[in-house]
Amino acid sequence: MIQSATNGRLHLTVFLFAHLSLAHALGQSDQTTTPIEETLLKETSGEVYFYEGKSYTGLVVKTHPNKKRAESYSLKNGKLNGVWKGWDEEGNLVGQAEYKNGKIHGKFLQLRKTGGREFEVNYFNGVENGAFRRWFDDGKLWVIENYLAGKLDGVSTTYFSDGKIQISAEYLAGKKHGLEIHRYENGQPRWEAVYEAGKLKSKLRWKRDGTPSGQNPPDIL
Repeated sequence: MIQSATNGRLHLTVFLFAHLSLAHALGQSDQTTTPIEETLLKETSGEVYFYEGKSYTGLVVKTHPNKKRAESYSLKNGKLNGVWKGWDEEGNLVGQAEYKNGKIHGKFLQLRKTGGREFEVNYFNGVENGAFRRWFDDGKLWVIENYLAGKLDGVSTTYFSDGKIQISAEYLAGKKHGLEIHRYENGQPRWEAVYEAGKLKSKLRWKRDGTPSGQNPPDIL
């Protein structure tokens, strides 16, 4: 009885696997797995790509004049959907992004020829949303800031190459709002400013040695 039950489960598992595999194959039958050249596509005003009179679903490649690949991406019903990659003429990967229904959706990453990261932006439905980061050539963090619905929102920080903070500023809905501080390489504040909805309300300056720049000493903000 145990052997019979085991065989029954095995047969059922094999049947279900075969059925699901067939369903998956049928569902993917409208997608071209062999890439086509971008030059074969026709683009409409709505950024929908057609191939042989139909909106195209499948892989696309673009090449440089030296015949090396320049871009690769996928389309679904004529619109960018999935991972896009870009290469320079020397074959170095220089960019990668994610698309959904024709709009950039997810992470966009730009790389240097050395393979190191240059900057990274997050998108939601075609609009910047989330962290933005930029790096120095040596891989150290240079800038970090945040976007909300396409506008700077929150604290934006810029660093010196040694990792010390150079600039920190506060944003709200794309406008400076709050305290902004610029510093010298030694960490001493260079100037401080207070903004309200993008308008400068007050500003104080210091020399590199910390003494006030001007006749009057700085007020406490």
